Amino acid sequence: MSSRWSDDLRACLPSFRQSLLTGWLPDAFADAELLDALASGTLLPSPGEAAPMIAHAPVYPLTVPVGARTRTVPLLPAPVHAALHTLTERALRDHRPHPSVHSAARTDWDYRRAYRARSEKLTELASGRTPPLVQHLDIEDFGASVGLGALLAAPWMTAELASALTEVRRRTGQCLIHATSWSTRLGAALLDPLDQVVERHAADAWARWSDGWHIAVREAAEGDRIREAVAQALGSMGLRLSERKTVLLAPGEITRGVAADVSGPADRVWRSAVERDDVRRYRYAIVRAAPDPGITSALPDLACRHPALLPRAVHYLDGATETGGAAETFAALWAWASRSKPEGEAPFRCGRLLVLAARHEELARRVPRPDLDTCRRSPVTGLRELAERVAVTAHGADAVTRLSPRVRDWVRRGAAVRDRPPQAATYL
Repeated sequence: MSSRWSDDLRACLPSFRQSLLTGWLPDAFADAELLDALASGTLLPSPGEAAPMIAHAPVYPLTVPVGARTRTVPLLPAPVHAALHTLTERALRDHRPHPSVHSAARTDWDYRRAYRARSEKLTELASGRTPPLVQHLDIEDFGASVGLGALLAAPWMTAELASALTEVRRRTGQCLIHATSWSTRLGAALLDPLDQVVERHAADAWARWSDGWHIAVREAAEGDRIREAVAQALGSMGLRLSERKTVLLAPGEITRGVAADVSGPADRVWRSAVERDDVRRYRYAIVRAAPDPGITSALPDLACRHPALLPRAVHYLDGATETGGAAETFAALWAWASRSKPEGEAPFRCGRLLVLAARHEELARRVPRPDLDTCRRSPVTGLRELAERVAVTAHGADAVTRLSPRVRDWVRRGAAVRDRPPQAATYL
């Protein structure tokens, strides 16, 4: 392995740690293994080997919650994502996004700091001395609609990344995989020409997060001109604006919406979320709240109404397992998840809860053995290995036959719950 490639691998450590928090189905072992590999420069393929690895990688569709809807995303093995992530960071080494772009903009990008900076910028736009209107522009189905041609034409594209993305497109039918850090980085950089269009019309009076712009305008006609200019530029890339999400907003609609201030004590934000049934406030409060019987008992009903909150509920329970009611809440969540209707949503839900069971022996024993057996028969490697690990934790290694190689290695090391536990933290 070349020294330059080893340096690139190590440079990816900060952003790769971020990417581990956006996996739809956390892996029983790959997070620790891949971080070790990135740190040492071993295990991962060289640039020329990435495309062949993708060409032979297993691909499985997973139905996941996105807001109030669901989406089917292709699951790729963690080493594939690591290779794509590293190739992406290498390609974007010299790319400098506009300061008004807040999403996945740099290698040292941090989700919470960036989201807070974006909210502050939107508040600033909406609270000028003469409050302007705000033109919101959003691309229709951005990630799934990005074509290979647009990516290959980008000025920062490299031959190695182009080859790898070509294989991703061939295997999955799309170029960017929803909610993966490498594709978010590529998407943010791909829209740089659109940022330049917006800047020519609005200077720095705008902010972008992912594929959505908020632009301060003096009147509706100005918003129309910017919208038409952006739509024209998008058309040359084979993309179009969303008719539903592209709207002209009054300042108050911004500060009550995406720029609403949800900072403060988690218990206070939780009470506000309950009063309004506000998913954004729930998301903030759940990952910051200290264990509380009221929150713990509310989680099953909350996840049933808002399945997209399940990853954060799991993160909360990971820190609340020693408190009253946590085991009962886990059991109620498992009953809901394993009997999901439609059944296509069960793998995501069960996978998220198996992460928690793999970290706590008392919760592992709460998973019914028939359900564990069902998960162990899954074609999805991550779900199968999580189920094997939970089965061993709850019932001993002798209770499980035909362990997968990584679980078998873990058993040989002593099958300790704290030996490379799967991630419970999340930004989903």
